Amino acid sequence: MSDWIGRTLSKVEILKRLARGSMAEVYLGHHTTLDRPVAVKILHGHLSEEQMPLERFRAEAQAVAAMRHPNIVQVFDFDIADGRPYIVMELLEGSSLEEYLGRRAGRALPPETAARVVVSLAAALDYAHARGIVHRDLKPANVMLRRESAPIDPDAPLPLDADAVLTDFGLARLLRGVSSSVPGAFIGTPAYISPEQARGEPADTRSDVYSLGVMLYEMLAGKLPFDAPDETAFSLIVKHIAEPPPPLPGAGPAVQAVLDRALAKDPAARYQAAGDLAADLLAGIFNLAKAPKPSQGLPAAGLLDALDLLMEQARAYERALPPNNYPARAAVAALSKLAQQALAEARDLAASLEPQPPAPHPFSPREFEVLTLAAEGLTNKEIAYRLGLSDRTVQFHMNSIFNKSGTQSRTEAVALALQRKWIGVGR
Repeated sequence: MSDWIGRTLSKVEILKRLARGSMAEVYLGHHTTLDRPVAVKILHGHLSEEQMPLERFRAEAQAVAAMRHPNIVQVFDFDIADGRPYIVMELLEGSSLEEYLGRRAGRALPPETAARVVVSLAAALDYAHARGIVHRDLKPANVMLRRESAPIDPDAPLPLDADAVLTDFGLARLLRGVSSSVPGAFIGTPAYISPEQARGEPADTRSDVYSLGVMLYEMLAGKLPFDAPDETAFSLIVKHIAEPPPPLPGAGPAVQAVLDRALAKDPAARYQAAGDLAADLLAGIFNLAKAPKPSQGLPAAGLLDALDLLMEQARAYERALPPNNYPARAAVAALSKLAQQALAEARDLAASLEPQPPAPHPFSPREFEVLTLAAEGLTNKEIAYRLGLSDRTVQFHMNSIFNKSGTQSRTEAVALALQRKWIGVGR
């Protein structure tokens, strides 16, 4: 029995141990002030004060705890007890991506499902990277799959309302000093480590992009790019440094190009942001590249193309669903119907547009940016990536656009903006 069980740390009563890893133990706790279950991660005793100065621990932990993102586990508190740093965080109930992939016994995920996971993780990484925080140990074990409506069945296709949440940002960042104080040590997992980490060089945001590329390969292939029963950690590290990953079986040229760039040995040749990887992956999976670019001065054409592609995406999701998942199929069918209606309305509105003298728009600069990108057919999540905002902030600006323009939908707001020449040629 652990000596921590029954103790109270920072208003958290330790109830039981949930897991034990190489760097820390995870306990279930009850926060007496918040009256809610929490997870408590206590670093092992061999991470001594000499390896991790307590002042640096507090400074680094403050940076991690300041992050607020729906795809990053929330840190509530941090401190030191008996010389052992600990972190109090949100308790995530669900299945890790590692467990989920393991139950599939080598079967690949549908491309649409893999894309959903990558989009969520890319949003989390770009948010953290913009704040100077690099994960350094991105892998499926550090990704939790959760949903609000019901538990996730690890043997069933991933539901449409499931989301991916990235954990252990704090641990990877806090242990940076440990790796630099122990000769030959590094932070990372051999199967997912970037070439520069494997060489013992400093890791930056592009190291996380590489690890995300390895995870994408694993989801699409049902296996790691470098993996075999007799592989040693050293041989995996050497392959990440020197060998190109094998081509993804059955991948189209666009998706293969995404993997090739994400897994480039030279960080400069990789995607410089995780969001760019996610955008190209969506384009490759849903064949966005085949859509003609709107001619200059006709953003309505881009809107119509985007609605056509939305219908294609709905059909692709439907193909990825099992026949007996009736609720999800009903949701996708409703999405297709709405897309068809929106497409018809957009065509009617575009056809009725008449030249109007330019008029000043009533929007703030940020609202105008959001409206312009919406006219190009970008979704709220894609707008958030482009502008470096959260999804909630984009929706807040969209609601303000509706209020100021007297409209009730994106299609109506874009059509009105085109009609009044708030957006268009020369704007």
